Amino acid sequence: MENVFCYYRKSINFGNSWTPVERIIHQDKVLFDYCSANNLNVTKRFSDLGYLGSPFQRLELLQIRKIIEKPKNKADVLLFYSIGGLRTEMKSNAKLLLEVVDILGKVHFYREGLRLDSKRFELYMNGAGKSEIEIQGQALTPPTDKREA
Repeated sequence: MENVFCYYRKSINFGNSWTPVERIIHQDKVLFDYCSANNLNVTKRFSDLGYLGSPFQRLELLQIRKIIEKPKNKADVLLFYSIGGLRTEMKSNAKLLLEVVDILGKVHFYREGLRLDSKRFELYMNGAGKSEIEIQGQALTPPTDKREA
């Protein structure tokens, strides 16, 4: 069983009428159900709710880095709902996010069904396209959530 940190982003678009809080709640439900069904242990949940934007560092990413610096608190995977918009949204926090993923070793994106090791994730964050990353062994099942459009 892998230990997972879930990271919820308020910018994920589920429709114009969804508030940021509703977006976070929906991601929590979907990812928690996914983890339960796939023998993944959610050890901690993080969100960017309340994050004001650049140039500020995201406190949740700083907290993740602080937690994983202690070997007893190690998670195996950082799980996001979607990779969509991550490069632009995390631009001012890219170095910190890359440090976190490098320590954990891998990052998963539920909606796209992507599993990236830290090297492939770094390529993506630096502008590489999907074909350049050569994603192999996609471990996640694409979503069946009909509420997303």
